[in-house]
Amino acid sequence: MPSQDGLPAILQAFALPPGLPIAFLILALLSRRPKPRRFFLVLGLGLLYLTSIPATANWLIGRLERVFPLVSLEKTAAEAIVVLGADRHRAAPEYGGDSIASLGLERLRYAARLGKISGLPILTSGGCATSKDVIPEAELMGTALQEFGVEARWQEGRSQNTFENALFSSQILKGVGIGEIILVTQAWHMPRAVEAFEKAGMRVVPAPTGYLVTDQKTGFRDFLPSATAVQISYWALHEMLGMGWYHYRYYSVFNIK
Repeated sequence: MPSQDGLPAILQAFALPPGLPIAFLILALLSRRPKPRRFFLVLGLGLLYLTSIPATANWLIGRLERVFPLVSLEKTAAEAIVVLGADRHRAAPEYGGDSIASLGLERLRYAARLGKISGLPILTSGGCATSKDVIPEAELMGTALQEFGVEARWQEGRSQNTFENALFSSQILKGVGIGEIILVTQAWHMPRAVEAFEKAGMRVVPAPTGYLVTDQKTGFRDFLPSATAVQISYWALHEMLGMGWYHYRYYSVFNIK
């Protein structure tokens, strides 16, 4: 079954941490011969350690975050702001239903800030991730934007992944004569998002937010395993795998060059 990002769930589970090193450790347990057992054991433990330390995680995510600079509103001819959905809290008790979660809120806060400064209209993009979701994420995003003091002029509520964010959002915007946008998403997600929107025929001014890498020097703690480092490694490798998958699954199928 495809995932929300268009990647098959089985591919995500065993091609990314912590699934990949765990798979090698399972192979070590199943191997009957000493040499393959030692090989898979060393490989599994090595990958588990490397993807669990901040030094590796920061290096990986930094390859993505440094691709685009901060947006300069004075140098753009953009006609709208597009903010991409990320995640939701399902049945959040304090809100009495579904609500936008952390990554999405980071994007919405920055989109609201840019909207207030520039006066540009905002489009929210995100659909229903599962069949149990009743309200599209774009609608939840629009509600959250109101709490930041701005309105979403358009809501694209059909998309299931970044490629569809670009495809369906571009259809809405081209329909009203808009060809250049400011695109808001996480800094590490921006390379894949920009490529998708450009493939959909839009001119894109990247507005990255939610940076994870700092300028602090590497220290002893950066080589100690942490759950946060595993998550960051996952995000970085997911984006790298996703860009390759999009070229294979979408751009080639639709003959998008």
